[in-house]
Amino acid sequence: MRHSFFIVGLGLLLQACSSTPPATGITEQFTPQILDNGTKMFRYEFSRGDKLRPVFAYDQSGGFSDGRDIYSAEELRKKNQRHLQFAVPRLLEENGYCREGYYTLDTLISYGNGSLRGECKEAATAEDRERFGKSSPTQ
Repeated sequence: MRHSFFIVGLGLLLQACSSTPPATGITEQFTPQILDNGTKMFRYEFSRGDKLRPVFAYDQSGGFSDGRDIYSAEELRKKNQRHLQFAVPRLLEENGYCREGYYTLDTLISYGNGSLRGECKEAATAEDRERFGKSSPTQ
């Protein structure tokens, strides 16, 4: 009897390991930039899934699906806009880059990704330059 449970368990384990997990999660990138005059700029970018396996695949019904629900492109853009609205302040608070807040210079939002380019309200200190370095403009 033990042998049967072992075989069934092993079979389930092999099946679970061989199936491809759904692409979930968000890939984020934060790029700080300190100019010669002390201006602190940054770019925050994120994407859902990756280019080869996006989280939201196009569905034949005319929407995008995550395997459970179907969303319109507009719904996904709003979802990504909310992500930017909450993720950027959280990230800046965690890393201490913009201590006095920031100005949004531009945003780009699509159904699968988004980006925000901003400028900190305060100038860079010597500590900022040491911690975040002076980087070249992001193209």
